Amino acid sequence: MRSSATRSAFRVAGLYLIAGAIWVALTDQLLARLVSDPHLLTQIQSYKGWVFVLGTSLAFFLLMKQEFTRAEQAEAEERSASSRMSDIMEMVGEAIVAIDNSQRIVVFNKGAETVFGYSAEEVIGRPLDILLPESMAAGHRPLVSAFAHSQDTSRRMGKRQHIRARRKDGTVFPAEASISKFGRAAEMLFVVMLIDITERMRGQQALLASEKRYRMLFEDLPVALYRTSADGTILDANNALAQMLGYPDRASLLAASVADLFADAKDRQREIDLASGTPVVRNQEVLLRRLDGSSIWALDHFRVAPDETGKVDFFEGSLEDITERKRAEQKLRFLSTHDSLTSLYNRSFFEEEAARMARGRELPISVVMADVDSLKATNDTQGHEAGDELLRRTADVLRAAFRAEDVIARIGGDEFAVLLPGTDPERARQALDRVRIELRAQNIAHPAFALDISLGSATAERGERLNDALKQADAEMYREKSARRGDETNTPPAG
Repeated sequence: MRSSATRSAFRVAGLYLIAGAIWVALTDQLLARLVSDPHLLTQIQSYKGWVFVLGTSLAFFLLMKQEFTRAEQAEAEERSASSRMSDIMEMVGEAIVAIDNSQRIVVFNKGAETVFGYSAEEVIGRPLDILLPESMAAGHRPLVSAFAHSQDTSRRMGKRQHIRARRKDGTVFPAEASISKFGRAAEMLFVVMLIDITERMRGQQALLASEKRYRMLFEDLPVALYRTSADGTILDANNALAQMLGYPDRASLLAASVADLFADAKDRQREIDLASGTPVVRNQEVLLRRLDGSSIWALDHFRVAPDETGKVDFFEGSLEDITERKRAEQKLRFLSTHDSLTSLYNRSFFEEEAARMARGRELPISVVMADVDSLKATNDTQGHEAGDELLRRTADVLRAAFRAEDVIARIGGDEFAVLLPGTDPERARQALDRVRIELRAQNIAHPAFALDISLGSATAERGERLNDALKQADAEMYREKSARRGDETNTPPAG
């Protein structure tokens, strides 16, 4: 404004000087040529002066009118812009505070009144220090001065993303603030936009406290907990899981991968397949590998957390060690299908398998019946422990003589039976020969305690004839037993 006014003043003065010089020079020369009477020349010179005064006054009037009109228009535009800016500042929800070069408050909008508790009338003209904590007021002035002399036109206030401000009642609160500068030198204006972040900070602090409580609960809970990514990275795990899997600490466990923990890769793939169809999966029995290579059974409960596209982001869940339960179940299952003395299959399982094979296609099916000779006499003369030993040795003989797919069972006190799927009569007789060979080897190893076994076999070409084959084999076995008893005085025991 002052520069523009100075230029206008110089322009007017210059025009006046030039016009005056031209008027004097031209009129003096013209009158000297046209008027020779000195008295008349004096009168004309007087009139000429008045004409110049009137002319220059009119010109000066027109120039001043033009300049004043421009000034009024500029002032009106400035007032309009100031009014619009003031309206905008009042409409903005954030607090806006403007200070002059002496750091006194010149603008204080409605948002600032709400945040600080002052009215604009209370703070206009007062130092900015009233809005700052006492500990910050002294250090704030040099910062504003440094900003005034910097090349920046705006910057964020506060090294830690927020500053502290003071309300009218003296309470100090956190705020985010930015400062901008307008104008130059002594007319510079600083505008601060400020947002009260008290509630946000409380929310963040509450969140941090909640996360801390969750972390403490997560790490110290005796239940094994985990979080893994879709690609098999272990994102998090607690101490209980590390202990369950034999890792020295959480860090060691986090360095492993999910694939390292599954003893059977099929278990992991099964869980991935289940997760694709339901967000929550419960009661999945999986076989896990401990750090030392041993295996444990665990019950897995987990949920799937999707990302914004609906794809799997991560899995999180809990694991329960059920190894002892599985061992108990396996023992019960074994006892339900096996003879406790010999660990061979029991009669119930044998009959189920016989019925299954009778309906199947593994034909022909051969059957071997075996009976321990003189078991009752051994029990009576040497005790039941000696008799039990004969039964266990008989089981060893049969296990050594038959194939893994054959079903060997103890079906009575001294009776054993074997199902041989896909075996014709010739191969059944070869199996009996293997039994006798193994029996001789047993008796050589136990010369003082001989074992005698009577054997019989039969073959069912069709499934429905399997019961007949069982009866036929049993009858053949008894014929051999009877024959051995009849020749007992003349024939030495086997072996």
